Amino acid sequence: MNSLTLEFEVSASGKSQTIVLHGDNVDKIEVEMETNTTTADPETLDGPLCSVIFYAMRHGRDLKVSGAISEKLFRNIRTFQEAWHCHYPGLYREVDIVPTSVTPRVQQTVISTSVGAIQTFSGGVDSLFSLLRNKGRGDIAVPSTNTILLVHGFDIPRSNNVDFGALCRRVHSLADTCEVELRVLKTTLRDSLQINWEHSHGAAIAGALHNYSNTHPFGVIASSDPYNYVSFVPHAWGTNPATDYLLSGSQMEILHDGAGYARPQKVAFLAKTVPSLLRNAQFCWEGKVRSENCGICDKCIHTRLSLRASGNSEDICF
Repeated sequence: MNSLTLEFEVSASGKSQTIVLHGDNVDKIEVEMETNTTTADPETLDGPLCSVIFYAMRHGRDLKVSGAISEKLFRNIRTFQEAWHCHYPGLYREVDIVPTSVTPRVQQTVISTSVGAIQTFSGGVDSLFSLLRNKGRGDIAVPSTNTILLVHGFDIPRSNNVDFGALCRRVHSLADTCEVELRVLKTTLRDSLQINWEHSHGAAIAGALHNYSNTHPFGVIASSDPYNYVSFVPHAWGTNPATDYLLSGSQMEILHDGAGYARPQKVAFLAKTVPSLLRNAQFCWEGKVRSENCGICDKCIHTRLSLRASGNSEDICF
């Protein structure tokens, strides 16, 4: 089996990184990432590994990692591959991960949840619900979210600066109101790898969160479906409570949050407690204008019905 080699480069400024994939009989692939804040060099390449694992599985190529992988992710990633191969045996193959080294898990006391979590934030119902229910908690079980991460290149194409600018202004207002820090990551990952986004987006989100593992021991992914919806039957969804946690490493724990609630419950909670924030939510990804809610796609109709069912007006966010 031909193998791929994964390399990771960080600019002198610390604000841009490049994931490089190369191997025999395959064109060299470079994934560019740019942040709005300086980030420290990662101690491991857990993030880049999460970002490219679906590409390696799809092409059935073992992955040589030019750097260290944490022992926790090194163990988890095999189980993660088993899950996706089990669901799509004809699409994804289990591959060997061969890092330069494996960073051993250090015995340490439990990290206080008061340190805070960073959560990916799309500006929609799911992410807003998770942010508000976890902000300021910091109890023994749930870390408080003090930072949100908006990614340009996932929901909105990297080439679309107009709609992303509008969304960024909307999310910036939400961040100010909720008193959390907003960080922005721009990436060409989705364009460069050209893999099934419905399957791979959970791993891509985890990869983005791992960029901040030096300052945040917890990374939060807001749930899409509740536990009583079997995400893997009949079609697997890339982010789900069954496999997201398997993208955790020794430096960062990936938490799948909010799966105890269905979307109508989330909408009802937000409409009752923070209607002004829900008015700024942006959850539509099928409309022609990617910074607005079209009102006619499946997701928009579901949200409109959820508002009606909870006795609220659609005017809150349409």
